[in-house]
Amino acid sequence: MESMKPLDIFNLIAELATAISVIVAFISIRSAVKANRTKMNVQVLMTYSERYERIMESFPENAFRSRFNMETLPPETEQLTIAILRYLNMCSEEFYFWQSKYIDDKVWKIWEHELRRMLSSKLVMREWQKLEPEFQSYPEFLSFVKKAQAEPFLASATDNKSFNQRQLKQSS
Repeated sequence: MESMKPLDIFNLIAELATAISVIVAFISIRSAVKANRTKMNVQVLMTYSERYERIMESFPENAFRSRFNMETLPPETEQLTIAILRYLNMCSEEFYFWQSKYIDDKVWKIWEHELRRMLSSKLVMREWQKLEPEFQSYPEFLSFVKKAQAEPFLASATDNKSFNQRQLKQSS
Protein backbone atom coordinates (compact mmCIF):
# COMPACT_ATOMS: atom_id res chain seq x y z
CA MET A 1 0.00 0.00 0.00
CA GLU A 2 1.33 3.36 -0.93
CA SER A 3 1.94 5.96 1.72
CA MET A 4 0.04 9.18 1.34
CA LYS A 5 1.93 12.14 0.09
CA PRO A 6 1.61 15.47 1.86
CA LEU A 7 -0.41 16.83 -1.07
CA ASP A 8 -2.84 13.90 -0.80
CA ILE A 9 -3.25 14.51 2.93
CA PHE A 10 -3.85 18.20 2.28
CA ASN A 11 -6.50 17.38 -0.37
CA LEU A 12 -8.22 14.94 1.99
CA ILE A 13 -8.33 17.55 4.74
CA ALA A 14 -9.67 20.13 2.28
CA GLU A 15 -12.39 17.73 1.13
CA LEU A 16 -13.38 16.96 4.73
CA ALA A 17 -13.45 20.67 5.58
CA THR A 18 -15.62 21.33 2.52
CA ALA A 19 -18.03 18.53 3.48
CA ILE A 20 -18.27 19.82 7.05
CA SER A 21 -18.84 23.37 5.76
CA VAL A 22 -21.67 22.17 3.52
CA ILE A 23 -23.31 20.31 6.43
CA VAL A 24 -22.98 23.31 8.74
CA ALA A 25 -24.37 25.63 6.04
CA PHE A 26 -27.32 23.28 5.45
CA ILE A 27 -28.11 23.11 9.17
CA SER A 28 -27.80 26.89 9.50
CA ILE A 29 -30.09 27.55 6.54
CA ARG A 30 -32.62 25.02 7.78
CA SER A 31 -32.61 26.60 11.25
CA ALA A 32 -33.00 30.08 9.78
CA VAL A 33 -35.93 28.98 7.61
CA LYS A 34 -37.62 27.32 10.60
CA ALA A 35 -37.07 30.41 12.78
CA ASN A 36 -38.41 32.66 10.02
CA ARG A 37 -41.47 30.45 9.53
CA THR A 38 -42.15 30.49 13.27
CA LYS A 39 -41.80 34.27 13.34
CA MET A 40 -44.14 34.58 10.36
CA ASN A 41 -46.75 32.32 11.97
CA VAL A 42 -46.64 34.34 15.18
CA GLN A 43 -47.01 37.57 13.20
CA VAL A 44 -49.94 36.19 11.19
CA LEU A 45 -51.61 34.89 14.36
CA MET A 46 -51.20 38.25 16.11
CA THR A 47 -52.41 40.24 13.08
CA TYR A 48 -55.47 38.05 12.62
CA SER A 49 -56.22 38.05 16.35
CA GLU A 50 -56.30 41.86 16.26
CA ARG A 51 -58.45 41.78 13.16
CA TYR A 52 -60.81 39.25 14.80
CA GLU A 53 -61.16 41.54 17.80
CA ARG A 54 -62.01 44.55 15.59
CA ILE A 55 -64.58 42.49 13.68
CA MET A 56 -66.20 41.24 16.88
CA GLU A 57 -66.37 44.85 18.10
CA SER A 58 -68.25 45.78 14.92
CA PHE A 59 -71.09 43.35 15.72
CA PRO A 60 -74.26 44.99 16.98
CA GLU A 61 -74.30 44.44 20.75
CA ASN A 62 -77.41 42.26 20.78
CA ALA A 63 -75.99 40.11 17.98
CA PHE A 64 -72.60 39.61 19.60
CA ARG A 65 -74.14 38.34 22.84
CA SER A 66 -76.61 36.05 21.10
CA ARG A 67 -74.37 34.63 18.36
CA PHE A 68 -74.29 31.21 20.02
CA ASN A 69 -77.79 31.35 21.46
CA MET A 70 -79.73 28.63 19.71
CA GLU A 71 -83.14 29.95 20.75
CA THR A 72 -83.28 33.63 19.80
CA LEU A 73 -81.64 35.39 16.91
CA PRO A 74 -81.10 39.13 16.75
CA PRO A 75 -83.01 41.07 14.11
CA GLU A 76 -81.52 41.21 10.63
CA THR A 77 -79.68 44.47 10.07
CA GLU A 78 -77.22 45.74 7.50
CA GLN A 79 -74.64 46.31 10.27
CA LEU A 80 -74.92 42.68 11.34
CA THR A 81 -74.68 41.36 7.77
CA ILE A 82 -71.58 43.49 7.12
CA ALA A 83 -69.96 42.33 10.39
CA ILE A 84 -70.56 38.68 9.42
CA LEU A 85 -69.25 39.35 5.91
CA ARG A 86 -66.05 40.82 7.38
CA TYR A 87 -65.72 37.79 9.64
CA LEU A 88 -66.23 35.37 6.75
CA ASN A 89 -63.76 37.25 4.54
CA MET A 90 -61.15 36.97 7.27
CA CYS A 91 -61.93 33.28 7.67
CA SER A 92 -61.64 32.64 3.95
CA GLU A 93 -58.19 34.24 4.03
CA GLU A 94 -57.17 32.08 6.98
CA PHE A 95 -58.45 29.03 5.14
CA TYR A 96 -56.46 30.04 2.05
CA PHE A 97 -53.27 30.53 4.09
CA TRP A 98 -53.69 27.08 5.60
CA GLN A 99 -54.51 25.39 2.28
CA SER A 100 -51.50 27.05 0.68
CA LYS A 101 -49.26 25.88 3.55
CA TYR A 102 -48.38 29.48 4.49
CA ILE A 103 -49.27 28.74 8.11
CA ASP A 104 -48.65 25.75 10.34
CA ASP A 105 -51.35 23.23 11.06
CA LYS A 106 -51.12 24.19 14.76
CA VAL A 107 -52.18 27.76 13.98
CA TRP A 108 -54.94 26.52 11.69
CA LYS A 109 -56.31 24.20 14.39
CA ILE A 110 -56.75 27.18 16.70
CA TRP A 111 -58.65 29.06 14.01
CA GLU A 112 -60.57 26.06 12.72
CA HIS A 113 -62.16 25.27 16.07
CA GLU A 114 -63.57 28.79 16.42
CA LEU A 115 -64.49 28.98 12.75
CA ARG A 116 -66.50 25.76 12.83
CA ARG A 117 -68.24 26.92 15.98
CA MET A 118 -69.26 30.21 14.35
CA LEU A 119 -70.21 28.66 11.02
CA SER A 120 -72.55 26.21 12.72
CA SER A 121 -74.31 28.91 14.75
CA LYS A 122 -77.85 29.71 13.70
CA LEU A 123 -76.90 33.35 13.33
CA VAL A 124 -74.14 32.74 10.78
CA MET A 125 -76.20 30.11 9.02
CA ARG A 126 -79.01 32.65 8.58
CA GLU A 127 -76.62 35.33 7.30
CA TRP A 128 -74.76 32.85 5.09
CA GLN A 129 -77.86 32.47 2.95
CA LYS A 130 -77.44 36.13 1.93
CA LEU A 131 -73.63 36.13 1.82
CA GLU A 132 -72.84 32.87 0.04
CA PRO A 133 -72.75 34.54 -3.41
CA GLU A 134 -69.87 36.73 -2.17
CA PHE A 135 -67.67 33.62 -2.04
CA GLN A 136 -68.51 32.02 -5.40
CA SER A 137 -64.98 32.71 -6.62
CA TYR A 138 -63.57 30.48 -3.86
CA PRO A 139 -65.26 27.07 -4.22
CA GLU A 140 -62.95 25.37 -1.68
CA PHE A 141 -64.11 27.78 1.02
CA LEU A 142 -67.74 27.30 -0.03
CA SER A 143 -67.30 23.55 0.42
CA PHE A 144 -65.65 24.05 3.80
CA VAL A 145 -68.55 26.24 4.99
CA LYS A 146 -71.20 23.83 3.72
CA LYS A 147 -69.47 20.90 5.41
CA ALA A 148 -69.06 22.81 8.68
CA GLN A 149 -72.72 23.81 8.63
CA ALA A 150 -73.86 20.27 7.83
CA GLU A 151 -71.97 18.80 10.80
CA PRO A 152 -73.31 19.74 14.22
CA PHE A 153 -70.69 21.48 16.34
CA LEU A 154 -70.50 20.05 19.84
CA ALA A 155 -69.25 22.71 22.20
CA SER A 156 -69.84 21.09 25.56
CA ALA A 157 -67.18 21.09 28.26
CA THR A 158 -66.43 17.45 27.47
CA ASP A 159 -65.93 18.20 23.80
CA ASN A 160 -63.69 21.17 24.57
CA LYS A 161 -61.65 18.97 26.92
CA SER A 162 -61.30 16.32 24.20
CA PHE A 163 -60.36 18.99 21.68
CA ASN A 164 -57.70 20.38 24.04
CA GLN A 165 -56.32 16.89 24.70
CA ARG A 166 -56.03 16.29 20.94
CA GLN A 167 -54.19 19.58 20.62
CA LEU A 168 -51.75 18.58 23.38
CA LYS A 169 -51.10 15.20 21.76
CA GLN A 170 -50.47 16.81 18.37
CA SER A 171 -47.99 19.30 19.79
CA SER A 172 -46.03 16.59 21.63
